[in-house]
Amino acid sequence: MPKAAASPYDDHDGRSYGAVAGALGVVRRRPIDALAGLVAAAGVVTILVNALALQQGRHPAPLFRDAAPRPVTTAPAQTPLPARDALVADIQEALIARGYLDGPADGMFGAKTATAISAFEEAHRLPSTGAVSERLLATVLSAPAKPKAQPSPSQPAQTPAAAPRPAPATTGSVASASKLMAVQRALAKLGYGPVAIDGKMGAATRAAISGFERDRRLPVTGEPNAQTVKALQTVSGMTIE
Repeated sequence: MPKAAASPYDDHDGRSYGAVAGALGVVRRRPIDALAGLVAAAGVVTILVNALALQQGRHPAPLFRDAAPRPVTTAPAQTPLPARDALVADIQEALIARGYLDGPADGMFGAKTATAISAFEEAHRLPSTGAVSERLLATVLSAPAKPKAQPSPSQPAQTPAAAPRPAPATTGSVASASKLMAVQRALAKLGYGPVAIDGKMGAATRAAISGFERDRRLPVTGEPNAQTVKALQTVSGMTIE
């Protein structure tokens, strides 16, 4: 028996044609169900496109959350302590010795020190500044102690105040009058003063020597010791004997 001639449609795509034909058959038999399926598929595609491609900002509930950064802790900055001022300390010691300041001579200029300076200036009829200076130190050193208030007859006598601190021990030997006058001339030449050229070791001379020692970074003694005299000769160019 002769074989039937092969159809041009019998190839490897025959299964695809059969699937398409089957789908068309379903559409013809159940058009409403087929339309509902197409609408549902279109809705799913729309949701996916909107979620993946059309969102501009960050989703409020993302699937994968970023790890929260750890807070960085830094140590608090330490406030540097104020430096001690030698001139302020000298003025405080002089005010304490004369009864104008009650407190330690810590070299820190504050409201208490400024009030004591103003009280001293007012008591000696000086311009009220409340500021520290070499001239103020010389004036305080040459001033007498603050007079004590006398108790009234109706009030009991108060306990006497503690005695003022003794002056710090000097480190140099006592100079002769002629040598001290040479020291005073050198100090006056360099602008430390006012200093009287009298060969006497007074408060003004001591304050001038202290100011010179402080400016030359020498130990502040207020005395015409060998180291201070040598520095005075070098700076002033004068011979001190």
